[in-house]
Amino acid sequence: MRNAQLFLCWLFTVASFSFCVQNTSQGATSATNATGGPQGQREVRTTAYIGSRHGAAKTANGSQLKSGHLNSAAADWSRFPLGTKFNICGTDKMYVVDDYGPALVGTNKIDLYMSSPREMHHWGVRKVTINIIEPGSYDRSLALLKPRKHVPYVRRMVKILEEKM
Repeated sequence: MRNAQLFLCWLFTVASFSFCVQNTSQGATSATNATGGPQGQREVRTTAYIGSRHGAAKTANGSQLKSGHLNSAAADWSRFPLGTKFNICGTDKMYVVDDYGPALVGTNKIDLYMSSPREMHHWGVRKVTINIIEPGSYDRSLALLKPRKHVPYVRRMVKILEEKM
């Protein structure tokens, strides 16, 4: 029975990875949409994080951090703009970029919100391939960041976003 369970677990993992096989011959990893937002697949470094212990944790736009079918993620908005929806190849998890952080600016890293410390420690840090399902908006990102550009790392994202526009 144990061998059958292990086999089924392995089979599920292999099957789920097959849905996100990269096709770099068509440039899928570096494509953008009509508004300049990223699309296709990207290889990124991910880090798990949890919300504050001092009440409800909020995203950069003031909404509640999401956990469930659609989970919150933080990224450099000049690379992965606000609203970018993606899934991690090989998993059933879907995320939306709705936050940012100083350690992410200028990097190809994404922080993934987890609902518990146990989940966070289990995920840790992983290099993964993401599949961008819906590109975010550089315009919305810039509109939310501009009033905050007195903060040095936000000013850096604003500068890059303004150059893209």
